[in-house]
Amino acid sequence: MTTQKTDPFKKESLYARWWNSRNFIQKRLIRFCMIMIVMILCFPLYYLGFFGTMEGPLHPSRLGEKLGNIGVTKTRMLVFFISLAAISVSWNWIYNLISILTGSRLTCKREIDDEGTVCGASVKRNKIVNKKTGQMTAQYVCIHGHKRPDAHFHPVKKRTFSHTLWILSVVFSLIVFFEC
Repeated sequence: MTTQKTDPFKKESLYARWWNSRNFIQKRLIRFCMIMIVMILCFPLYYLGFFGTMEGPLHPSRLGEKLGNIGVTKTRMLVFFISLAAISVSWNWIYNLISILTGSRLTCKREIDDEGTVCGASVKRNKIVNKKTGQMTAQYVCIHGHKRPDAHFHPVKKRTFSHTLWILSVVFSLIVFFEC
């Protein structure tokens, strides 16, 4: 029987292992190359007027005219950004609710030794009839055969990208609401 002291859903990613295997000079060189690539991508956007400092086809005023010509209104933009903000705020709540209802992302809570080490193996939820009450109750069975009335749920949490997306969506919603 094997025991797990760490969370089985928090394994180090392939990218993290690759990045941590690099030395200081390699990491600095990779970061410098990424900065150069971003700069090379931004130069054409700058000269096309995307940042608003030069006249060009991507200048913000020209983009606004083009969007207005194809029928994009202030209301549609506001609805789009508010919807994007709502989705980026609530996606993990919906995912976690579905995970709880389906019984996934659960691990065994049985303590194996006196030190407080828990089994941590994935469990399967079964419905059984309670002998005392006669009602249907949940029983969680792990791959090691431990049967428990409870299990530990591992929720998915929002990370940097999701928080950045909802903040940007709210900011763009405010810009559209007050400036247009």
